[in-house]
Amino acid sequence: MKNNGNPEIDKILNDTPVYQVNLIKSSLDNTNFNTKVRSRKTLVKMGKSILPMMHKLIRAKEVPLRLEASKIIELIADRISIPVLIDLLDDTEFDIRWIAGEGLIKIGRRSLRPLLTAVRDRKSSVLFNEGAHRVLLSLLNENEKKKEMSLLLSLENYHALGAIAPVEASIILGPSTSSK
Repeated sequence: MKNNGNPEIDKILNDTPVYQVNLIKSSLDNTNFNTKVRSRKTLVKMGKSILPMMHKLIRAKEVPLRLEASKIIELIADRISIPVLIDLLDDTEFDIRWIAGEGLIKIGRRSLRPLLTAVRDRKSSVLFNEGAHRVLLSLLNENEKKKEMSLLLSLENYHALGAIAPVEASIILGPSTSSK
């Protein structure tokens, strides 16, 4: 993909500085690997300030654009992206789901409660449950894995036990507390 003439980026990021838009376009350049990597590193070094832009780009229709945005989000690994990464566990593209899981794992145990809440509250799918299972296996210690085996099994075996996962997550999270 060339780094110029991408109307979807221009439309999504119409209020973003041209310098940043050009960096994103360069990070999509598959004709020059060095330019691609250099642009990605520059974007990652921008840290949290670039995340709102990346969060917008993951809604793009173009898979390469969503893939690059999710990779940058994963590399920055900031907890502000936890809800976005959880949503990406249900993406139609395997690579994006994998990157989302890696991002949650990099963020670490701060991802556990929001992920369990998503398992409890959202309509589950095979894709989401597989991603949640992989992340939980990475983040839980051995004792926790034994204790939460029922949830792990229900996420792993979606067709037989998938409907049980929300109940299991609810048990782990405990009683809801209202902020009011």
